[in-house]
Amino acid sequence: MMTAPTSAVFICLIAFLTVSPSTALVAPSAKLLELQASLLAKVNTAMSLNPTDHTSVSGGDKHEFGSSTWFSEASPNYLTGVSSYQCKSTIGLDCWMGPSYDVPHSLLRIQECDDDTFNLSCDIIPRGATPIGSDPSQLEKYYGDDRIQWYKSAATLATSFLPPSSSFSKRLIASPMNLQIGGLPFSDVERLANEHQDFFLTATQSAQQIPARLRGSFNLRDDKIRQFFYRGEIEELVAEFGDLGNVIAASQTGPVAEAYVGGGS
Repeated sequence: MMTAPTSAVFICLIAFLTVSPSTALVAPSAKLLELQASLLAKVNTAMSLNPTDHTSVSGGDKHEFGSSTWFSEASPNYLTGVSSYQCKSTIGLDCWMGPSYDVPHSLLRIQECDDDTFNLSCDIIPRGATPIGSDPSQLEKYYGDDRIQWYKSAATLATSFLPPSSSFSKRLIASPMNLQIGGLPFSDVERLANEHQDFFLTATQSAQQIPARLRGSFNLRDDKIRQFFYRGEIEELVAEFGDLGNVIAASQTGPVAEAYVGGGS
């Protein structure tokens, strides 16, 4: 027989588990699109971006459920490129580094729900030939105590936690800082998204160039990371949109297997 406190906890748990989840809208609101534009503007200020024709060539610049644009640096230095996209009520801004600087890739997605709450997915993807955790300096720089505290603080704001990706390929490249939280008010998701983006940009601006002889290993792993990401996009988006998912996946991933020169193609 359950005691009164145990019974109360059990009842509360059942109530929590049976709450109807929020559902996504069909398109992002103006305020979410404005947030996406402001985040992209930050990257543009730091790195001077130019839109390319990649998504128009692939057919994904505008589609039934959204749009996407692939940006490259005006003077290639830091990046392979930036993917900015909307798909239904989700906006995304993914910054893919080139091999000149040992800074993680930055992935960011925000989904708007019908109860005016937001789901946040963000990560900083480890790179290079050295496994994460084996280089203490890299661990401290990008996955240290300050980032752990940021992660914990963000997690306390959530009313739900999003399930991991259904794609093994996506889960394979995720870092320990892969944050997947839901039920956020706009003020919280706006602050967290800006803090995530600011951390990435600060890291790139303060990073030292790596020796040219080491860049080949970054190229090889980056190619694999992008391929796994692309495969994951296909698996997720085809399951949701059918054949159109292939087009959306290609446009949101950007060019795969770039011919790296400096930081761009």
